[in-house]
Amino acid sequence: MFCVPATERVFWRTETCTVWVGYDEAGALVISGEDRQYLDGYEYTITVLPDQFDALRRVLGADPEADVVDLVSAHAGEFMERGERTWLDDRGIERDFRCD
Repeated sequence: MFCVPATERVFWRTETCTVWVGYDEAGALVISGEDRQYLDGYEYTITVLPDQFDALRRVLGADPEADVVDLVSAHAGEFMERGERTWLDDRGIERDFRCD
């Protein structure tokens, strides 16, 4: 069963998909999703390590001290328009992806 830590917040929600965003214990940005429509339902996690935060802030035109979770949340529509992985890849932001 997919478990979302209390420190994460809802990033995006539709009738069939919910996406959360937060930090893991190591300080990495974690985007976790549960899609109930495709492939009979699946869960995924995208992780962006802290060494990518400066690049992410630059791409989004943010202050170097901006909180990354707040920043990403403020741009949720942009991320979800093409998908989180594609958005990150198109901008050269390194990330990890896992799917169950």
